[in-house]
Amino acid sequence: MVFFVQVTTTAAMSFLCLSAFDRWACTSQSARIRQLSSIRVARFFFPIPFILWSLVNSPFLFYCDLVPPMYTCWFTNDLFMRIGTLILTPILTVLLPLVVLVVFGLLTYRNIRLVSHIRQQPNQSRMSTWEQQMTRMMLTQTLLSIICTIPRAMYVVYSIATVDEATTMSFERLSITLLIDCLTVSIVSVNFASSFYIFLFSSPRFRQTILMYLTCRFHLRSNQIAPTNMLLTATTHTGRQTARNIAHPTVQTEPF
Repeated sequence: MVFFVQVTTTAAMSFLCLSAFDRWACTSQSARIRQLSSIRVARFFFPIPFILWSLVNSPFLFYCDLVPPMYTCWFTNDLFMRIGTLILTPILTVLLPLVVLVVFGLLTYRNIRLVSHIRQQPNQSRMSTWEQQMTRMMLTQTLLSIICTIPRAMYVVYSIATVDEATTMSFERLSITLLIDCLTVSIVSVNFASSFYIFLFSSPRFRQTILMYLTCRFHLRSNQIAPTNMLLTATTHTGRQTARNIAHPTVQTEPF
């Protein structure tokens, strides 16, 4: 159980970091770097976090077992328990992803500022509405990812600093610590569902696309042809057209 939680948590944070890398790549001025932001590259990197973190966290399979009397999955080795709780879990699940998010967030902001500066030159066209919306969405998503990860990082630092006091904590303090733990985990989980809502509230074009999709998907708008009055108008001929018809008459046959 500990191994499964560790692998899924680190893999989820890795995908969050990869999305930050993708935002930096797609806003880069270099065409070579922009090529890294593609479906082909995403499909190639998709299984790598699962394989990598399964190998890195493999010691959890050997040093974790069902511990009596509650028979919960926990550490069976004191040394590895300290390594896992003080080094592996904080660094791999919180601190390292936070550093990556901050670094690529700053790089993305730098790329967007550079694009905006180039667009403001006299010989350059202004940013289109779609480019402005994409800029707003990327900055909002990057900032939200950093904000949602900081509380968990602060809790991890606090838990490391008070690890020796865990056995002497009162029941009330232990309950508050557990509540903060659950809250920080919930806040971090907002990252994985925030993209859709950020795009929905930041981009009118995205909202219009969603509305069109829902309309077509659930047949909310009936496709009916309204009757119209057909006005019969006489055909007018110019003098040249009349002369042409006289010179080259056409034979019309009527059905019996």
